[in-house]
Formats: sequence, C-alpha cells, structure tokens
Amino acid sequence: MKRKTCQIVFKTTATAWFILLFVIIGSVTSQAVPFPDSKEKNTKVTCDSTTAKPFEVLPDSSNFVTASVLISSPGEGAFYAMGHTGLRLRCPSFGHDYCFSYVTYLNQGPLFNLVLMAGKMRAGFEAVGFDEYINGFREKGRGVREFPLNLTLSEERALWELMDNQMMKGMTLPFDFMEHNCTSSIFQSIESILQSEDFVYPKRGVLLKNRRDGIAEIMGKTPWIEFLTITMMSALSPNDPCPLELFICPSLWAELLPEAKIVGLDGSVRPALDSEVKELLPVKWQPTPMWWTPIRVFGLLLAFVLLVTLAEWLLHWRRLPKAIDVMLFVIYTIFSAFLLYAVCVRLFIVSWNNFLLVFNLLPLLLWLFFRRKRWFGKVYGLYALALVAFMIFFWIYQSRIEWPHEFLLAVLLTRCISRYFQNKKSWKNSKSSQAIHP
Repeated sequence: MKRKTCQIVFKTTATAWFILLFVIIGSVTSQAVPFPDSKEKNTKVTCDSTTAKPFEVLPDSSNFVTASVLISSPGEGAFYAMGHTGLRLRCPSFGHDYCFSYVTYLNQGPLFNLVLMAGKMRAGFEAVGFDEYINGFREKGRGVREFPLNLTLSEERALWELMDNQMMKGMTLPFDFMEHNCTSSIFQSIESILQSEDFVYPKRGVLLKNRRDGIAEIMGKTPWIEFLTITMMSALSPNDPCPLELFICPSLWAELLPEAKIVGLDGSVRPALDSEVKELLPVKWQPTPMWWTPIRVFGLLLAFVLLVTLAEWLLHWRRLPKAIDVMLFVIYTIFSAFLLYAVCVRLFIVSWNNFLLVFNLLPLLLWLFFRRKRWFGKVYGLYALALVAFMIFFWIYQSRIEWPHEFLLAVLLTRCISRYFQNKKSWKNSKSSQAIHP
C-alpha cells in the first residue's frame, strides 16, 4: 500500500512540477513583444525614388528615407520586463511609415513556454503601420522614445531592403534568450548595412563593469530574470568585462545611442543620431516592486525544510518529510535533465554550466539501479559533501555570496544529511534486531 501511494505521489508530483517549471521559467525570459495581426505584415513595402509621389525632398535626398530606433519602457508582466526595441522606416514620398519588430509566432501560454525552453522557438520580422504600433504601447501606458539614426541615403535604403527581405522569410528565424531577440536582431541588422563603417559606443555605465555587476544593473529590477541568467550562464567568468553584443537590451542601447559615433575606415566620424531623442509617449505604467523575490522564496523554503527536518527527528514525523523528499527529487531530476539539454544545444550560448557538477542525472541512475543496496544510504552522505564543496566553490567563483542559490543548495543539503543519518539509524536498528533474534 505504501509503495502504491509513493508511486502515485511521485507520478502526480512529476507531472505537476514539469508543467510548472516550463510555465514559470519560460514566462520570465524574453524581450519580444507580440503585436496584433496587421494586413501589412509579410507584404513588401518598397520605397523607390524613381516612382515617388511629389514631396519636398532635400537637395541631398537625405530625407527621402529616414530610419530611427524605437525603444519602449518595460511593461506589465515578466515577459515585457526588459522593454522592447523596434525600427521605424519612413518614406514620405510614398506616405509610408512602418515599424518593424522581431516577433515570435506563438503568443504567451504553456505551449509558448515549452517551445521556448526547448530552444525551438521561431520568429521573424513584421511591419505594422506607425499608428498601430504606437497605439499598442499607449493602451498599456508604456513610454516610447525615438532615436533618429544618422545614416546616409544609401544605407537607409539598404536597411529598408534588408528589413523587407527578412520579413518575407516569415517565421523561420531563431529566437532565444541571448543572441536572437527583439533588441539584438535590430542591433545586428543596422550594423550589417554599414559597408566601411562601424558604430562605436562610449565605454560607460555597464560596459565598465564586470559581468556580474552588469547583470545586477541591467536586471536588478527583475530579480527572477537575474536569478535565471546567473544560473544558466554560471560558466561565464563573473569578473570579465561586459560585452555589448551579449548584454544589449533596450535600456542599455537607449543609454549608449545618444553618445555613439559612426566611424569610417577612412577616419571619418559622425554622430550616430542626426537629431535629439524624441519622446513619442510618456511613461505612465510603473512596475510594482515584487515581494516574492528569489532570495525570499528560497529563504522561506529553507526555513520550512529546516522546521520539517527538526520535526522529523524530534517528533518522529515521517509522511511530510518523505513527501518533501519526493518532490525535491522530482524537481531536481527535471532541472538536471533540462540543464544538460540546454548545455548540449547551447541554449544560453554556453557549452558548460557549473551547476552540472551537482545538478546531474547521476542520482537518478543510482536510485534506479542501486536503491535496494545496503550501501545506498551512503550516497546521501557523499552528495552532501559534494554540495558543501560546490557551495564554497560557487561563493569563491562569483566573488560574492549568491544567497538565492546558496539557500536552494542548503535545502538539498539539509535533506541529504537527514536521509543519510536516517538510513544509518535504520541500518543499526536492523542489525541490532538481527543480533537479538538470530
């Protein structure tokens, strides 16, 4: 009966936590903003000066096509917590005014989170009219600023053509957490149309800090994203400088663009922007500070587990500690499998993760094949020692105590120590019983 109950608990918990894991983690990771369907999407919006409508074009044709970056403030919900970046291209002679965005083909939901965490999400560029674009942010109280780019006419037309061609590809482009999102895609597209020039950004703010401090500054207002980033990119040295390509996001780009330069190979230099930054929409929505931060959640979890463990030894509780162990083991196994998968497919642009040292599938294999062996109880003791060693290593490696991670590791450590001594006690009692009743 006990075995059947344990199996039911195990299966039910596994299913529930598997779904919850993808829903929670997937919901705190991405910068893309899905826009409403538009008649213009996936339709070419060519702008050719040979067939242009009458318009007062400057002698140098510099205003025939204009390009600007649109950066919006964060929105409600973790999915929009980092803001959004779009590209506005205008051709007044044709009356064209379009905003291009890098969007995913799925809207938020369990399927979206599952596909995203599997690394199979696809995205593409879509164009919507400026009014439709701006109204979407106005309705949500999100601010939008416009950064007019100081590109030549040929560069602006090349950028328009690139966006047009990219849009025609449909939802076939990759979308992930670090390299392919709404900001990095616009950033890379603009960089790619410069033939003999490069954008040079000022070394200031985040770019002067190490990676750990840079993550804290960029993601400090979104603690769960910060926690996830540190977890999934733990192999990156925290003391190395912040590379712009890796940390580019709406807030950082908005800070750097006004002081950026476009530098040619011939030594020519011009400002990256041809006019002042314009505020198209004021920021009305302000995020509410989150109380359930990782440090509080895992701190409370550790306190609860410590209390239950004390009750296990002092009050001889058995069912609740065993149920907690089952849930922890299921969550541990799911996360370990996902971590191994993420490293194998370079889901977070890294080919190693330090947490694989203690979060791996070895405990599952030992449990499946050797749990009935008498020496299996010693596995808990060995794993407890491994956890202590890793906690010290992670502290030294990060050059600081990452309290959420340390609390989470301490939860596993507490239960491993308890299980080790419980098994040791059971073995001694069994041995004494055999001695009394040979």
